[in-house]
Amino acid sequence: MIPFPRALLLGFLAVGLLGCVGPSPRYQTAYRYEPPTDAAAGACLEKCEHKLEDCQQRCKADYQACLKLIEPQVEGRYAEALKRYGTELDRYRWELDRYQLYMSMSWGWSPWYGHGYYRPWPEPYYYPPPAPPAKPSKDQEFSRLRQEKCDVDCGCQAIYDAGFLSCGGKKIPEVKCIANCPPAK
Repeated sequence: MIPFPRALLLGFLAVGLLGCVGPSPRYQTAYRYEPPTDAAAGACLEKCEHKLEDCQQRCKADYQACLKLIEPQVEGRYAEALKRYGTELDRYRWELDRYQLYMSMSWGWSPWYGHGYYRPWPEPYYYPPPAPPAKPSKDQEFSRLRQEKCDVDCGCQAIYDAGFLSCGGKKIPEVKCIANCPPAK
């Protein structure tokens, strides 16, 4: 068994060492593009840029078409969300009633505690009231459906990268610290 002063010292030491440990650094990889230097590569790179623009335009058109397709689905999802909200609201009201009953019996006069005497001090435990449910909105349902169905990567950057590299360009990764960076030396 460790004597009390030694245990206390070890406890302070452990807490002190935990204070020294900080969050680990976060890094992000960014790419630097170096175009080819020969004259023939210019026409090749121009084709790659046209392919990228075509892909981005096609992606934008697909996104707009997807938004039009999900508009009718938003109403159905919103109606379902309102039903769930009604059920959650009923549950919340039931829990709130139980909470208020508990608090009235815990903090004041109670015929079941001390044979009807008023307690001059509260219970040692405090229970927070239940949180009310959040009411759904059409905008939330639209955003959720848009993220599920329409927010997709079209792969345009990969098409451009493949063309750029085939023309003789270089894609150079650079790792940069973005948060909790160590001090520069």
